[in-house]
Amino acid sequence: MNLDEKICQSINQLPPFPIVIQRAMELIENPRSSAQDVVDVIQFDQAITADVLRLCNSAYFGLRRNVDSLREALVMVGFNQLLDIILTRGSVQIYGKPCKGYDLDSGELWRHSVACALLSRIVAKQLKWEAQPAHFTAALLHDIGKMVLSDFVKDYLKDIQNLIETRQVSFIDAEREVLGIDHAELGGKITDQWKFPKTIVSAVRYHHSPSLAQEDHQAVQLVYLCDVIAMITGIGGGADGLSYPAYGEVMKQYNLKEEDIERFIVQLDDRFHLVDEVLRAK
Repeated sequence: MNLDEKICQSINQLPPFPIVIQRAMELIENPRSSAQDVVDVIQFDQAITADVLRLCNSAYFGLRRNVDSLREALVMVGFNQLLDIILTRGSVQIYGKPCKGYDLDSGELWRHSVACALLSRIVAKQLKWEAQPAHFTAALLHDIGKMVLSDFVKDYLKDIQNLIETRQVSFIDAEREVLGIDHAELGGKITDQWKFPKTIVSAVRYHHSPSLAQEDHQAVQLVYLCDVIAMITGIGGGADGLSYPAYGEVMKQYNLKEEDIERFIVQLDDRFHLVDEVLRAK
């Protein structure tokens, strides 16, 4: 068995993506769905229900009265906010382990992924692109391949680093040459196996090489850009954080200025307060 085949078989080691969350996502992305449709799905998941109600009644929203009905809570937070809550909570178990191959302690890759997801809304607004739930999901899952590839990267890290230093290639190019597959391609396989929409699969697969995507260009470019900006902020960079496209090139490509990045960072910090509220929901 080739190394890349062994790596692909390791996908099964990941915990399955929660079925309740996937079904709720499908409903949220369907414009014909009602709040009651979503309630009917998530009401059977006690953890999600508790998260939504606790968040609605938290200081973050500052409502004048307590919300004690799930349907009323969904009306209060809205479909997009609901998706943020359930995905953020659900992704904790998926990104739970440390990624030693990428020099990321437990929780660091999760924070980077959440930062990218939050940035997908912030950056889309700056670029006057329509923010879609699928973009948030793709940004949250863009590095899922690292959760599987980490152990293999750890075993072959010296070979990868040697390629980067001697041939001046990016981390992902060295990863692909040494292992036969890179974390972006592997992430595409994982999201495809989880039966996510092709927009999400494509954005995950091409988040380091947007020019190679054959479709869903805006989603791919947005996740690529959010990943770079999250790296710039220093959130979850890890071993490969400095081996990707130059900061100046990305800024020029998307007509961004220093003050735009500073504003993104401030808004990102504010959004993380919401994430903290979600995580405190027990």
